[in-house]
Amino acid sequence: MALRPKLLTLDCTNTLFKLKRSPGTIYAAVADAHGIQVDSSKLDCTFLKNYKEQTQSYCNFGCKSGISTKVWWTDLVKKTLLDAGVPKSPALDAVAKQLFEEFSGGKHWEVYPQTKEALETIRDKGVKLGVISNFDERLQEVLAELDLCRLFEFVLTSVDAQVAKPNCKIFEMALQLAAVEPSNAVHIGDNLELDIQPALCTGMQAIWINRNHGDVPAELLECENFHVVSNIEEVVKCIKKRREKDKLTG
Repeated sequence: MALRPKLLTLDCTNTLFKLKRSPGTIYAAVADAHGIQVDSSKLDCTFLKNYKEQTQSYCNFGCKSGISTKVWWTDLVKKTLLDAGVPKSPALDAVAKQLFEEFSGGKHWEVYPQTKEALETIRDKGVKLGVISNFDERLQEVLAELDLCRLFEFVLTSVDAQVAKPNCKIFEMALQLAAVEPSNAVHIGDNLELDIQPALCTGMQAIWINRNHGDVPAELLECENFHVVSNIEEVVKCIKKRREKDKLTG
C-alpha cells in the first residue's frame, strides 16, 4: 500500500479513542454514587439492547425527531437502568444528568497509543485531517480534552450533518468542507459497514483498522482502493514510503 492523499478523514470511537471501561461499569459507578446498587454486567446487556432500540426509534440521537441530544441520552440511561431491575425514582434523573455531563468531555475515553504522534506526522506532511463521526455535539469538547481537536481542520458529526454513516452524504459533505476530490481522499475507520463501504462508494480510498484481526470480506479482497492496517502507525509508514518514492522518481 502506497498512499499520498490530500485529505485523511477518520472515525472516532474505536478508531481514535475507546472507552476506558464498559458502559455498564461506568453506569453502575455513577448509580452507586446516587445510592443505587446494580450489577454492571446486567447494565452492559441492557445498554446494548436499549441503545439499538433507541437508535431505531429516534435515529441519529433524535436530531430529526424534535428531541434534544440530552433528552435522547437521558431516556436511554433511564431505560437501561430500569431494564436492569432498578426501580423508578427521582434518582434516575440525577444519574442520567451526571452521565451526560461526564460524557461531555474526555473523562471516560482514552486515546489509542501513538495516535497523536501518528496524526501529527501525517499532518506535517501537508495532509489535511478531518473527522467524520456518528456522534453528537459534545464531540468537539471530547476531542479537545483528549488533546486531539487541534489536529483537525474540521470535525463533522452526524448531528451537525443531519445525516449519519453509512449514508454517503456525510462523506460528500466532508469532501466539500476540505475542497478535495474523492480520488485524493482516504477515510480510516474500524467499521466495515459504517466507514469502509460508504467511503468506497463515495470514491475515496478506505483503510480498515483491523485491531482484532478479523476476516476480510471476499468482495473487498480485490478492491484496489481498500487497505487493511492493525494500527494508525502503519498508515504513517505508507505515506512516508510513497513520498520517498516520489522524490526518487521525480
